[in-house]
Amino acid sequence: MLLAVDVGNSTIACGVHDGEAWRTRWRLRTVPNKTAAEYAVLLREVLGSRGVPWAVTRLALANVVPPLTPVFQELAQEWLGCPILVVGPGVKTGINLRVDHPSEVGADLVAGAAAAFALYQENCIVVDFGTATTFTAVTKDGALVGVAIAPGVATSAEALANRAAQLPKVPLRPPVSSLPKNTVEAMQAGVVWGHAGAVDGILRRMKAGLGSPVRVVATGDLAPLLAPLIPEIERVEPWLTLDGLRLIADKNPV
Repeated sequence: MLLAVDVGNSTIACGVHDGEAWRTRWRLRTVPNKTAAEYAVLLREVLGSRGVPWAVTRLALANVVPPLTPVFQELAQEWLGCPILVVGPGVKTGINLRVDHPSEVGADLVAGAAAAFALYQENCIVVDFGTATTFTAVTKDGALVGVAIAPGVATSAEALANRAAQLPKVPLRPPVSSLPKNTVEAMQAGVVWGHAGAVDGILRRMKAGLGSPVRVVATGDLAPLLAPLIPEIERVEPWLTLDGLRLIADKNPV
């Protein structure tokens, strides 16, 4: 069985695939100073509670938090007793990186691009809603040709509350009224609607650069919140990066 792990700055997405289907998928908070033993305990607890056997034969990792790479390498080698594939330079992904500095493209973006290309086989853009909101443009011939990066909606909300003395932290959801009349809804309008508008605008510009038709898929733990507010997004796949890791693992057999 394959354990796919996508380490982001705020959360870690994990999934176990048995060669036919995902047996289970879950998210946990990213803790850079957590040890391999601690992650092993968490993994055993999750798999046990969901009736999935402790029988991982390979780990595929996309990581944007460098200190955690050796932690997951130790998890694979010492606790799971299996090889690990760390997505990065030299790994076959099926995606041609047509950008100025390919080594700077995050492994999570490459995995998302691989999954989106397999899904559509045509021009597409992946919007990943996380700590940052990222936009990855992929052509119909499988080339990653552009990326945009914006502050994530939660990051923007936290920055606003931290920098403005009289503004509180607010729940991330659209305001009830289209004409907000209190501070909480006013902030929700600015943060959530504002982010949705920014995403919509960036997508329109990137779609013009790719040329029509262009499919747009959203992923990340905040995708279900924001995608319904953004007309340019046509599909939500919260676990898209894990699908990409599975595809990449298949291209790089042990």
